[in-house]
Amino acid sequence: MNKSKHKHRAIIAHGMWGRGGAEAAAMWIISALSETFDVTVYTRCGFDLEALNALAGTSLSPEALTVRWARVEGGLQVGAWTAGRFLRSLHSIAEGFDLCVSASGILPWGRPALHFLSSIDCDPDLARRLWHGGRIPLKARISHIVQRLAYGTLQPQAEGVFVTNSEWLKRQCAHACSGPIEVIHPAVPTLSKGLPWQDREDAVLVFGRISPEKRIEACIQIVELARADGFAGKLVIAGPEGPADYTAQIRELAETRDWITVMPNQSGNQRDVLLGKVRYGLNACLYEAFGISSAEMAAAGIIVLVPQGTGQDEIVSDPIQQYASELDASSKLVMLGSNAALQIRLHERAHLVRGRYNPAGFVAAVQRVAQKAISFKTEGRATPENPTGP
Repeated sequence: MNKSKHKHRAIIAHGMWGRGGAEAAAMWIISALSETFDVTVYTRCGFDLEALNALAGTSLSPEALTVRWARVEGGLQVGAWTAGRFLRSLHSIAEGFDLCVSASGILPWGRPALHFLSSIDCDPDLARRLWHGGRIPLKARISHIVQRLAYGTLQPQAEGVFVTNSEWLKRQCAHACSGPIEVIHPAVPTLSKGLPWQDREDAVLVFGRISPEKRIEACIQIVELARADGFAGKLVIAGPEGPADYTAQIRELAETRDWITVMPNQSGNQRDVLLGKVRYGLNACLYEAFGISSAEMAAAGIIVLVPQGTGQDEIVSDPIQQYASELDASSKLVMLGSNAALQIRLHERAHLVRGRYNPAGFVAAVQRVAQKAISFKTEGRATPENPTGP
């Protein structure tokens, strides 16, 4: 592509592109910065522009960016090793760019950067405490050791400007951020409002990646308890597959229950059709920093139930839709199923999400914070808080 002579140059790093909420948010970051920067995406695998546009609802063209592939495999074909080598490569790849951007997490650029935080794994100690109850599984411990060996002895500098996707995540990760923190909620593209409430299926949708932290088995338990108490709805699970063993576990649970349908990942028009035809949504992740899938469901008019005390509280604020346990969630499903007036009220309120997380507002906020990050200088020089320097 032809590079502009007057634009700043930005490099945006994301090691491995999956097909989840973090990647959807990262695509909107690229979209926002490509308007005012010459953008290079730095990655080691998974970047498929067409597929990622469909996932996020963006419309980036190949001419809008440059993709630079990290050649970090080496002779040892181990995921943790290549991940460590990718982190090590950031120190040298940053040269020549005006702005370094971590698309998801805190990356060791070796210089001040703009870091977008999308989950608690930006702080390994916090993730260990919350996800694993203070103990890391053996496989994860081995991966961490291998990654550290590949990364080497470089000192990871993680200064700069930090952006969390919710007030909840800002509170959780503030101690891990060595710089100013801002909150910018992710962009949620405007979806179709879907079918009228009376024409929708009386079904519960679990929408998003099938992975252990999403606790899909808890969603199955919730709907099973509700059905035993008179709720008539079925369960639909739709999303990209995560770890093979966990996906197999969920499929096995579904195969023994004729009221569960497991669908492949839905994007684009297929996603809009699915979101527009079901009545209820369910999320069971106890440490969801924001919950793009929950926001998408709400924007389509779905009544979403979420665990209380997570970042999803900022999307679903009505206490009726927040639950304290699986039993509590099942009771709320039963209540909703028998109260037509409450259904209509919550359905209409759900649509308010459509304006709250509009892409235009996200793009403007990202562009503003990028300019702030460029002005953030190394120690001993001017900073936004101290414009004259020490």
